[in-house]
Amino acid sequence: MNDANQNNDRQIKFIVVDDEDIVLSLVRDALEDSGYHIELAGSSREALEKIEKEYFDFILTDIRMPDCNGIELVKKARLINPSLGVIFMTGYANLGTAKDAIKEGAYDYIMKPFELDEMRQAVKNAVVKKRKDSEKVITGELNRLSDLNQLMYTVGDRKSLVRLSLGFALMQSKAPRGCIIFRTDRENEIGIISTDKLSDIEFNESFKRFDKDYFDLSSDELNAPFFTEAVSDHPLYKEFRDEAIEEIVIPSWHTEGTRLINIALKGSRKLYGFLIIGFSEDSDSLKGSAIKFLSITANQIAISLENIALLEETRTAYRHLKDLQDQTIQLEKMATKGQLSAEIGHELNNFLGVVTGNLSLMEHHLAKGNYEELDKFLKIAMVNLGNIKKFSDGLMDLSAMSVSMEPCDINNVINDTIEFLSTQNRFNNVKINFTPTRQTIFTKADIGQLQQLLYNLIYNSADALNEKPLTDERKIEISTTIDSGGKNFSISVSDNGVGIPDEYIDIAFKERFTTKRRGHGLGLLVCRRIINNHKGQLSINSNPGQGTTIKITIPVVSVTSPQEVEA
Repeated sequence: MNDANQNNDRQIKFIVVDDEDIVLSLVRDALEDSGYHIELAGSSREALEKIEKEYFDFILTDIRMPDCNGIELVKKARLINPSLGVIFMTGYANLGTAKDAIKEGAYDYIMKPFELDEMRQAVKNAVVKKRKDSEKVITGELNRLSDLNQLMYTVGDRKSLVRLSLGFALMQSKAPRGCIIFRTDRENEIGIISTDKLSDIEFNESFKRFDKDYFDLSSDELNAPFFTEAVSDHPLYKEFRDEAIEEIVIPSWHTEGTRLINIALKGSRKLYGFLIIGFSEDSDSLKGSAIKFLSITANQIAISLENIALLEETRTAYRHLKDLQDQTIQLEKMATKGQLSAEIGHELNNFLGVVTGNLSLMEHHLAKGNYEELDKFLKIAMVNLGNIKKFSDGLMDLSAMSVSMEPCDINNVINDTIEFLSTQNRFNNVKINFTPTRQTIFTKADIGQLQQLLYNLIYNSADALNEKPLTDERKIEISTTIDSGGKNFSISVSDNGVGIPDEYIDIAFKERFTTKRRGHGLGLLVCRRIINNHKGQLSINSNPGQGTTIKITIPVVSVTSPQEVEA
């Protein structure tokens, strides 16, 4: 393997710094032949400018230079790139500079004048040693992170998680002080847990509410650890220019000469806070490997905070569900006193079936530790909880359902509805196929009512299919069409179920009609009302023993632009 490509098949990059052009030229000739990527800098200032713009694996620098000596240059460069490998070269060797070089973790110390082969061998040795060091660090980090994960699984609230994580980060990095600032479950509230006496296990806690979300921030600076000494250095201050940010990002224990390393706690959905660790200016603890480990630890903290937030949202959804179930039970008890209560109970149960199915899936994925899909199932559940409220409000007056027209893509509405229903047990042995139009159907409609209409029709199809023997094929075909002039679109729902007898076709959507043993016939009346609200028409074609097709045709309501639908 080429020595220059031992870093994950990526060409290893060196920046060479010396105030003598002849030395720069010699080093470049020696190393480019070995396949390394070489950048040259004739001064410390030029080197720092390049390091700020580009990632380098190593710096090869002279120690004595006019503007800034090599030791100080390396210290400044590692504030930008903590994992930077170091090789020094000098023509003025002494014990003091050798000790300083060792303290900075130099891989080699080359005396001028040097032979080209000597330079090549020193660089080769440094590359090999850095790779081995990285492998050891990764192994150690994995072991320590395994311990952290085990600890995190034992806590279920934010404060306990933050205290445990902060203590772990400080012990592993051998840092004397640190804090974590984080989102709480209250709007625009930030929690701060801090310590400067880890040995005494003392944590200070404070919580502050603000008039805005200071963590509503997306900045490239948050993608990597960064150093601050004053509030003006912090990305939050740069974004909001608010003096109140100082009490958030500058810990109470901060003093002059303390370097603060900040690592963003970024989840998949939002920024959850920052891990802030304090080191003294002359600390030997702040090495590249330590910062890498802190970054991985911060990532684990962010994941755990996000999981706690998801868990809290799920619990909230369950509470809402229980309230709605209680309301449904009460409405069903009132069914004998009037048709209104029975209709509401029937339609609410349709929505609740979708909600409970998705919450059951969330519980299943939570138990298995599969967190990627939780957000999707939670959103589906919350949308349907909203639809329940909207439906209940609309049906309180049976004579008219309130209509809220908004731009939508009909094919997307149908796709979303199918996805909602696919988790229901009644569809376990039923194939649902959807054939949309090639042309997107943009229109204005009451999305909640259209979904309710589809729920009823698809549920009825499934019930008709479930009366067939288990060995028979059971399928529901849904399709959309639009006429040549683009004035009307149609939705067809077909099944190969038991069908509707001819004598019932004419009354199916006009009277309280049902073929179900426990049905009350109100669902189809609601469908008719929804179709009327959209100035649509309905047709039924059914053959007993072969199946039923219901076709709904609705006028297209002009939408200004596709972007209006996306908005």
